[in-house]
Amino acid sequence: MRPSLADARRTLLSAVRSLPAEAVPLPEAAARIAQEAIRARICLPASDCAAVDGYAIRVADLAGSGARRLPLHGTVTAGPAAPPPLPPGHCMAVMTGALLPPGADAVVPTEAAHREKDAVGMVTIPAAGSGIRRAGDEARPGEILLSPGTPVDPRTLERLAGQGITRVAVPRRARVHIIATGDELVAPGETPGNGQRVASNLPMLDALVRACGGQGERSAVAPDDPGPLRQALAPFLAADLVLTVGGTLRGSKDLTKAVLTELGATFLFDGVAMRPGSSCAAATAGRAMILCLPGSPGAAFLGFVALARPLLGALHGWAQPIPAFTARLAEPLAPTQEETLLFSGVVGEEGGALEFRRRGQGWPALGILAPVAVGESRVEHITVELLPLAGG
Repeated sequence: MRPSLADARRTLLSAVRSLPAEAVPLPEAAARIAQEAIRARICLPASDCAAVDGYAIRVADLAGSGARRLPLHGTVTAGPAAPPPLPPGHCMAVMTGALLPPGADAVVPTEAAHREKDAVGMVTIPAAGSGIRRAGDEARPGEILLSPGTPVDPRTLERLAGQGITRVAVPRRARVHIIATGDELVAPGETPGNGQRVASNLPMLDALVRACGGQGERSAVAPDDPGPLRQALAPFLAADLVLTVGGTLRGSKDLTKAVLTELGATFLFDGVAMRPGSSCAAATAGRAMILCLPGSPGAAFLGFVALARPLLGALHGWAQPIPAFTARLAEPLAPTQEETLLFSGVVGEEGGALEFRRRGQGWPALGILAPVAVGESRVEHITVELLPLAGG
């Protein structure tokens, strides 16, 4: 019995272990999963400083007298030089990031003040502490900046850089090999002859692999012949993930699964209760994960985003499932009682609600229409997973 899409995903993820860690420069760690805790080394900011361009004041100078106008006593710019103390009853112009003058306890933003020659008028009386970044507001020594299992986002990279940290340990990128099978196929860049066509799935899948954080290392085209197919597949099993395209049905020339079995592969499942992609299969061979995709480009694309995408996420240390949400259907789609239906489409906003459509402008998305009970023939909403744009 073929597993459901949900069960196939669970089977895949239970068989996957996160890849070994590597220490990479900060920009290369973006969107990857931290493998160790990183703590702050220094206090940031090291001293109290201005959070905005404006005027440093002593709140009591305004609150006590009711005055809204203070004489200006110089300007403090950002830099290492220590500013002079703020004289009582005066204000000082300060730039964002400038050290706070001793005696000041608030900074009035430029837009909340108006300068009059050598004096500054204040629109309102600020609260003590406003407009100031206190020492250690961003980080204090020993504070955890990044926890294991946490995605590394650009804001975190900035905080790490501010601490003098230059590398982060993350799972290395999955090495992926892709092989397309079929007597009618030629490699991209070759001119097809009579009855032949280009194996256009290869660049598509390579782009999807990169969009999911992996690196496509090798690709090949193999004929529907057990000997050459075995010879082409054998060295590919040294990869972290092998994607085969085509040869997954049960015709006389569909040899992929049989050849993989001869090479020692153990199948986790053979077929999935979904359409398209019902012939998708998954196996292991040594340390390699293997995912067999259909040869049709549309089915190969949907099989990849439904199965290879979460598999690559697990290899790269992502413990959370792919976020999914519900969107209104822009057009009627008929569900079935036996299979999950997959649709390539886009999501956009229409009338204040999210809407899924198969064509048009919007964010690329996978639509998942689950089987329905007997008697149901029409649904108005669909489960949606956003897709990464090919690249990386």
